Amino acid sequence: MIWAKAEGCRVWDVDGREYLDLTGGFGVAVLGHGNPKVAEAMANAPVVHALGDLAEAEVTGRLRDALPWPAKFGVTGEDAVEIALRTALLATGRQGIIAFEGAYHGTGLLALAATGMERFRVPFTAWLPGPVHRRAFGEDPGPLPEDVAAVIVEPVQGRAGARVPPDDFLPTLRRRCDEAGALLIVDAIFTGLGRLGELWPGSDVADVLCIGKALGGGLPLSAALFVRADLEQVWDLGDEDVYTHTHSGNPLACAAALVVLEEVPKLLPRVAESSQRFEAAGWHGAGLLRTKGGDSAHALRRGVLVIPIPAAEQGHALIQAAPPFTMSDEELDEVFDRLT
Repeated sequence: MIWAKAEGCRVWDVDGREYLDLTGGFGVAVLGHGNPKVAEAMANAPVVHALGDLAEAEVTGRLRDALPWPAKFGVTGEDAVEIALRTALLATGRQGIIAFEGAYHGTGLLALAATGMERFRVPFTAWLPGPVHRRAFGEDPGPLPEDVAAVIVEPVQGRAGARVPPDDFLPTLRRRCDEAGALLIVDAIFTGLGRLGELWPGSDVADVLCIGKALGGGLPLSAALFVRADLEQVWDLGDEDVYTHTHSGNPLACAAALVVLEEVPKLLPRVAESSQRFEAAGWHGAGLLRTKGGDSAHALRRGVLVIPIPAAEQGHALIQAAPPFTMSDEELDEVFDRLT
């Protein structure tokens, strides 16, 4: 399928067929496709490209000020994970990582090492960093090995099928990290900025919080947020930033992000309402990250875009929803009707 047009919660393919979009562009379009406020912010941006770490645009500085903790910006969600894990190495001098079965943190080599999905990881095993100690998601990992620099965890596992851990899971990880002097990295790239009904899931226990996807309002932007603010200083390694990209803190993406930070809090009640409707319709998960048994090809034939979860992850195929927060009751009713 090739998209030709996207607006609100609907997309059209090159043949003119309309689809209701439950993917939200893989969780990116929380304000809907083609949001006019995002478009206006980008159109009015006086600088469209800065100089990476050499010279930031004014709007990038405004985004820093709008975030609740110091930030190091990336382009992709994997960048934020990479920054967070490197922060742990710099802060502790250790190399070990605790990660979880079913986790997805990205496909760059360091993030891939922490990823629990073998279909992504196994072809590149020979090049992966580590050691990585893998544990069962949702269970107490026990005392951490002496080499562990960080535990990395998703508040709800996205790619594994919207798996929700017990309420005491993240506090238990916080306790284990405190016992071992390790960092707790919360990967809220898929789940953050309202997807679970709150802006910063896991921030009450995290040392570093990774956000992305929704942050750029449709443009590539991510950030590692130093909830433990002193961790920002471990990157003071000289005059030149040793982790940077040409597009780090891109002004257009930062302008869009300021709109996201302003608009998403207003939509949190709507997220709660829509979440209840998904729950009542038999979708499992949390907030607006939901799954149920189904066939993505069947959904496509019925005019609904969903995220496929392969049978390898759960033992049977699932379809996943990560829709825009702006999806109306009428659109949800239409989706549920089409999928019956």
